[in-house]
Amino acid sequence: MMKKALCILFAALFATLALTACDNGVETKETTTAAAAIASPQDLAGKKVAVQTATTADEYLNDLLDKGEINFEVLRYEKITQCYDELKLGRVDAILVDEVVAANYTDVSKIVWKNTEGEPMGICLQKGNDDLTAIVEAMVDTCYFDGTMTALANKYFPYDVTEGVRTVTEKPVLDLTKLKTITPGKLTVGMEIGYPPMEYLAEDGVTEIGFDVELAKKFAELTGLELVLKNTAWDGIFAALEKGEFDMIMSAVSITPERQGKYNLTEPYISNRLVLVVPN
Repeated sequence: MMKKALCILFAALFATLALTACDNGVETKETTTAAAAIASPQDLAGKKVAVQTATTADEYLNDLLDKGEINFEVLRYEKITQCYDELKLGRVDAILVDEVVAANYTDVSKIVWKNTEGEPMGICLQKGNDDLTAIVEAMVDTCYFDGTMTALANKYFPYDVTEGVRTVTEKPVLDLTKLKTITPGKLTVGMEIGYPPMEYLAEDGVTEIGFDVELAKKFAELTGLELVLKNTAWDGIFAALEKGEFDMIMSAVSITPERQGKYNLTEPYISNRLVLVVPN
């Protein structure tokens, strides 16, 4: 009888230890199963999806919910970095995000779905600011012609974000005779500096780095102007442009018909599309 009781006691103890080990792990079996079950937006029923507020990804999820075919919970955050923090902690099942950003987080997440419709990115200026828009277009062409774009793409991305975007075979003419900015002698650029690898802070927490940051520095060099970067929350960045707080937005702006109707948007300078990611 004593022997049987001891066996039962040891079995219970082993089961408790096994459950504790599972609970203390980085990822529970339930989390793994939930992530594995997601292969497209159609699999989001009952799931929690993180998204940065006021983005095209946010709009995509709203449209999906409006169709009424599936129901899921959308958790909106001011910064994309917060979305990834929540994914790491297991508080959300997936994130809908730009592919250019997802490429920066392959250590913690994987892409399970890519939108077939592209969302290339452009540089955004006030509606009617045609002279500066033409100069910006010429500067983008110059960066393609002289290899700057290729160098930046190789530095910040594991794939070529410039492929098939622009073909520039002759050196562009950069006419600065009509160059006019909101502050003479300065090029003021609006950015949401918290969107790696496009624009973010270095480990010192002060220095701005990223693809768009280096491209803006190149623009300042080409125009001979002093660069001023204005860090602005994404959900207020377009309103700030309308108020004349900066000359342009260089901050991973997806080109959409709605934005083209309200602002001057350049032709694409890099390719992009929405992707759905889950934990590794």
